[in-house]
Amino acid sequence: MNQTYDNIEYIIIDGGSTDGTVDIIKKYENKIAYWVSEPDGGMYEALVKGLKQITGDICAYINADDFYQTYSFKLVADIFNSQKVKWLTGMNTIYNDKSQITDVVLPYKYRNKFILKGLYNGKMLPFIQQESTFWRTDLNNQLDYSILAKLKYAGDYYLWISFANEAKLNIISAVLSGFRKTQGQLSENIDEYRNEVADLTTVTTNCFDLLLAVIDKICWKYAKRLNNEIINYDFKICKWK
Repeated sequence: MNQTYDNIEYIIIDGGSTDGTVDIIKKYENKIAYWVSEPDGGMYEALVKGLKQITGDICAYINADDFYQTYSFKLVADIFNSQKVKWLTGMNTIYNDKSQITDVVLPYKYRNKFILKGLYNGKMLPFIQQESTFWRTDLNNQLDYSILAKLKYAGDYYLWISFANEAKLNIISAVLSGFRKTQGQLSENIDEYRNEVADLTTVTTNCFDLLLAVIDKICWKYAKRLNNEIINYDFKICKWK
């Protein structure tokens, strides 16, 4: 609610919480476009419910324990209005349980062919951070909601595969959001996540791909100096570089 951008459509899908969540939702109900609290089949079935309610031009989703920086939506809107991009992501950022930023990494490059081959799985190459990713709503036309709703771990990667078939993922040199590390979270099931990613990918990986992926992995450590495809934004003078 503290975003510096006003034209925001808030959609909340709650799985029937009994921990006081609904009371908090009702406190801000006049600022929420749509909300529902009811049992569901999991996080991605809930996501499908939310995506079906979107009427805006740009969308993203975030889970209950993460948060956006206050300037994020204004910055993202500026980029979409001034750049020919279909989807974008910011710096990979980690929060601790006190909401403090503990790690920030500027992505080196996201290759569409590597997205389609499932290589951004945190093992071969770093993840595409879901919390920091925004896209034009018309990309949702690439999704099969019946497939997404059935996934348990890698629904985000299903989005990335679907979007990569249509457009390039752009990188922004800014902290937009982050991933909060806590004990017992669903993302700890990393092997299940990777297995689900493997099930989603149909494009095979060859020896040349693996060699290039190793080079990319090394380049991630020097992304600031090596990458000339980053969209840079100077907050002091508010101009595109």
